[in-house]
Amino acid sequence: MGETDETHFGFSWFRPKGLQWLSNFIPFMSILSANALLQGAIVNGLVSVSISSIEKRFKLTSTQSGIFAATYDVFVTIMLIPLALYATKVNKVKCIGLGMMIVGIGSILVIIPEYTAGPYSVGEARKDICVTGGPDKKCSDEGTGSFSAHRELLLLLLSQAFVGIGASPLFTYGITCLDEFDSHKRTGRNLALYMIASTVGPALAFFGCGFMLKVWGDWRTLPSDMGIDSSADPRFIGMWWIGFVVCGFVALFTAFPLIMFPKRLKDTGMRKSNDVHRTDASLDKDFSDHKYEFFKIILMLLKNKTCMCVILMQTIEAMLMNGYITFIPKLLETLLGFSSGSASLVTGGVVVPVGITASWIGGKIAKLFENRFKPSMYFVITFGILAAGCSSCLLIRCESLNVFGVNVPQTELPKFGALETCSENCHCDAFFNPVCSEESKLTFLSPCHAGCADLPGIKFGASNWTECGCSKNTMVKKGYCDASCQKQIYQFIAMFVALSFCIFITAPVLQSSSLRVVNHKHRDHFTCFGWLWMRILGSIPGAIVFGYIIDVNCMYWQKDCVSQKCQFYNASNLGWAFFYFTIAVKFTGGVLLFLAAYFYQESDRPTGKESCRTLDTDASESVKMSYEKVQL
Repeated sequence: MGETDETHFGFSWFRPKGLQWLSNFIPFMSILSANALLQGAIVNGLVSVSISSIEKRFKLTSTQSGIFAATYDVFVTIMLIPLALYATKVNKVKCIGLGMMIVGIGSILVIIPEYTAGPYSVGEARKDICVTGGPDKKCSDEGTGSFSAHRELLLLLLSQAFVGIGASPLFTYGITCLDEFDSHKRTGRNLALYMIASTVGPALAFFGCGFMLKVWGDWRTLPSDMGIDSSADPRFIGMWWIGFVVCGFVALFTAFPLIMFPKRLKDTGMRKSNDVHRTDASLDKDFSDHKYEFFKIILMLLKNKTCMCVILMQTIEAMLMNGYITFIPKLLETLLGFSSGSASLVTGGVVVPVGITASWIGGKIAKLFENRFKPSMYFVITFGILAAGCSSCLLIRCESLNVFGVNVPQTELPKFGALETCSENCHCDAFFNPVCSEESKLTFLSPCHAGCADLPGIKFGASNWTECGCSKNTMVKKGYCDASCQKQIYQFIAMFVALSFCIFITAPVLQSSSLRVVNHKHRDHFTCFGWLWMRILGSIPGAIVFGYIIDVNCMYWQKDCVSQKCQFYNASNLGWAFFYFTIAVKFTGGVLLFLAAYFYQESDRPTGKESCRTLDTDASESVKMSYEKVQL
């Protein structure tokens, strides 16, 4: 294959001259970022928003829906080893393109269980008011263990497996390609743009899917035929699948150009002409001709103190960040009394714009540092300390609420102007729909728990109820009682903005400078090896640790026939637990980065050009042969 063919855009016989302008870095960066946006939308946006609808549609337990969400991480982890093993033997851009096509197929596959499950069926509308004269409803064993239920779950897991397998090259080969195709001075900026695209994707998914969940999702039935009059009815099922299908088809479209990119772009040599070789001296080795090249590289990384300190720091940060991403909305609900919708809005309203701004600034700072490892580490340590200080926002909370049945026992009802027996004859369904008696400042778990009578014209989802025996003035309104904490809310948001800024600004600096630890031939091995640690010991257990912290601080469990869900937490204990965990992670991470900088010894040939294409002009035939072997 000639030099011209190596940089031509297209495949086989299809290499039209009119498309050769795409074989440059800017078109590549744009297409890669579009794919990162779609991957973020599918994995971090659509799955999070749709998970409750998926549970309802296919009658999944919380454990089963957790398995569905975790399947992606499991298959990404499985793919990391072969990606590292064959990194030097494949066209990495084509691998990314083929992977994103698999992501598109996997995303579209969710329509299959929606189709095979048949028409959506619902049970009797659940009462959230006081119903007397009959026994509590008993659980039915029908359907929960049927073949159909397991079949739909397996199809959903298959969809997530496809997405996990396909997305794995995007955040391994994708990062190293950005470093390989452009000047190292611009790696931080390019990574910042890449991270911005990944941040915008979930935001778009939250907005679009939030709207579609208000549209009836089963084309074979009508909600009116089932007695469902609005999306407020808990039996309502939204069009949860449409976002997956749309993103899947768009991913197929945006992935197609990637499979036509060559191994080397036309402007790579020009862009990398002034690159400076920066590598830890003990890692500046070449095993290209060794029989056990892969194992030699991995063993070398394991033995290097700087490398392992960086990987361990990124691992515990992944544990913290995955927990934050999963549970911050729930934390806002607990600390500040936000509704779930308001909590998601505040989280997205802060994280997205702050993440975009801070990532861009971080990319600029990485360029100023010229990817010098030690100054970059000291910068990340400094902002880690600031982030630890800003995490004290987790200690800000509203005044504790008085909730009947949680922290107000039945014997204390007379203090709030109600009889102890005001709701003892009510058969309250296991439903959580909090209401407030404004006069007595007492919150009830539902209108039923407040003893509200079943009056004509009262529908599910009403805003006010009358003739409630446990309320001093017999009236309650929807929602928690007002805790009057506007000042605390403003304080929290201000500090949360600062916390988010300190976290996002360090990401491009850390990622770009850490690539300078290893020889440029080992970038892919280092990236895959690091992601393997971050997945197995960071992201996956992170959600489990945070979930455990939240569960042990639960004060009220809403239980039904197949699962239980915590609806009220001890806000004070939960805030302190998150704060201590954040401080511990930031302190440990700072120590690890300090040790990484301390052990780092730059190679004694800092002025050598690292651009891999300069090897083509080297007079040594052996160097040429080694390079060609790496490129196969």
